[in-house]
Formats: sequence, C-alpha cells, structure tokens
Amino acid sequence: RYEIGNEALNIEYANQFDLKYQWANDHLGFVFNPYAQYISDFISINPTGETSTQGYKIYNYLQYNQVEIKGFEMNIHYHPHQLHNLHLEQSYSFLDTKNKDDIHGLALVPANSIKTKVLFDLSDYSKTIDYVSMYHTHKFTQDSYAEYEELTPAYNVINLQLGLNFYKGINCVLALNNLLNETYTPHISRVRGV
Repeated sequence: RYEIGNEALNIEYANQFDLKYQWANDHLGFVFNPYAQYISDFISINPTGETSTQGYKIYNYLQYNQVEIKGFEMNIHYHPHQLHNLHLEQSYSFLDTKNKDDIHGLALVPANSIKTKVLFDLSDYSKTIDYVSMYHTHKFTQDSYAEYEELTPAYNVINLQLGLNFYKGINCVLALNNLLNETYTPHISRVRGV
C-alpha cells in the first residue's frame, strides 16, 4: 500500500480500564479479561479508495477526536479426570470500536473470533508420537469498517498437527493447515483486494 503522512497530527491521549480474573483447579482453568479504552486525538490510517500510478492502494493518516474501544478476551482450558492427557481449550476475542466523529467504523479492526483446540498428549503411550491436535478458528463477519473498506465475511479454518519426538530431543511437527480448503482473507491482511 501507499501511505501519505500528515504533519498536523497531535499526540494521542487515552484512558484504559482493564480487569483480569483467573481461576483454575486440577482440571479446569478460566481467564476473563474485559477492557475499555477511551482515546482522544486517535490516529488512524484509512484507505482513500484511490490507487497510485503503480497500482498500490492509497492510505491517509487521519485524526479523530473521540474513539472508544471495548471488548473482552476469555479462555477456558479443560482436561477431564478420566482422560488427563486430553486438553480442550477455547478462547474468545470480542472487540467493539466506536468512532464518535464519523458514521463509518475504524480501519483495520480485526474481526471477532472463537478459537478451539483439542490436543491429545501421547507422550505417555509412545516414544515417537508426542501429541495429535486439531485447531479450529471461527472469524465472525466484520461489518464495522472504515469508508472504502469492505465487509469481510465469516470463515472457518481447521488445522491438524502431529507432534513427533525423535532421538535426543529432535522434534518435528507435521501439519495439515486449512483442512477444508476455505478461501478467506483476514480483515486486517495487507494483501486484501490485491
């Protein structure tokens, strides 16, 4: 992309409130982290809808008087007593932004997501196979975006991994990423629209 600077930008000022609650026992762990940030003179890089003569999208640095960023992150980790080697983990990441100076959202805000991981530790049963795991990522539709940005549809990605442990601590991971061959581009990707 082609970025145009702005010498008239002021310093950003922000107040942030952050809370973290964490609890765990032998089989279950839980983390909850809500936050809120209130920013004045927020500096943003926004697409202009134009392209340079070389074909790059042009972005301008802008400043907004008031922006609110709120959200939470949450993580749950569980491994049942009967299957202590089985690990189930789920994390949530939710973000809401408000630009009080514009009817459009902020540029390059990541989509909300849910990530799930299932891992079976095989190190107690095998000298070579360390673990087998599956990762699933669900990204929600990103429908809060800046002018000249586009909506990003929801998507799901599934990855598989096999961890191998060879002679004298030599480790290897065999991975199969994007198992279902999902076509997607993350909302914050620099190659979107290329």
